[in-house]
Amino acid sequence: MSTTMFRKFWLAAVMLCGVAGIAEGFPRNEANGCLRHSPSLNKCIERAVQYYITYMANGKISDRYYVMSIDPLGFPNATLVRNRNIHTYFLGREMRGFKNSFVTEVRADLNKLEFLLQFHMPAIDVHGSYRAELAHERQIAEWAKMFSSMRNSTLRIHLKGITYESEDRIYVRVNITDFDLTIGDHTVGFGWFTMSGNYSDHSQAFDLERGRNILSVVENEVTQSFRDKFQLLLNEILRLAPFERFFPSQ
Repeated sequence: MSTTMFRKFWLAAVMLCGVAGIAEGFPRNEANGCLRHSPSLNKCIERAVQYYITYMANGKISDRYYVMSIDPLGFPNATLVRNRNIHTYFLGREMRGFKNSFVTEVRADLNKLEFLLQFHMPAIDVHGSYRAELAHERQIAEWAKMFSSMRNSTLRIHLKGITYESEDRIYVRVNITDFDLTIGDHTVGFGWFTMSGNYSDHSQAFDLERGRNILSVVENEVTQSFRDKFQLLLNEILRLAPFERFFPSQ
């Protein structure tokens, strides 16, 4: 590993894990978080977040420490349509591609504990299974592979932090106050349909519901799930060390 790469790795490990002891074998004086009052605070955060996304997206901080993976990122099952006739679902969802994203803007106000993170996401794909069933006869149903592909998207996240005390040390947790996902191109597709029951008598109704507002419905579900998981991940990382280790005052 080159000296430059080594230093970048250590910076990311310390900044995003907080505790020097997590990265056994690394020199403890190489990096020590992002200085709270530094004029380059935003740039320091940007470099650390970018390195984490690119090289630690699977959640492995060291051989001993792991957090939730952000690529791949599992989502809970989602209900797409639920009316008196048909219920449809997007099941077993998994998102991939975030590790290829770029941090394009960071702003931090540590006095107010307010943060802005902006990302450019060239390609994000969510794969899973699709199921649709009649509301009154669930055995009449269809299944298929399902995917949602988003290209050239922008994600803009506003965070508000609050401090709390644990073992006589000050930690911080964050809440996402705004999660704005602007998608460039969005495609939803299906494949390998399987049907059951007296499907042919209801195929037109299934076709109608499958195509009704599918892009906006899937986009809303993916955005909400991504927001929830992103906040969980951030707070998993912030729990690893006190606030002073992430943002030392001197």
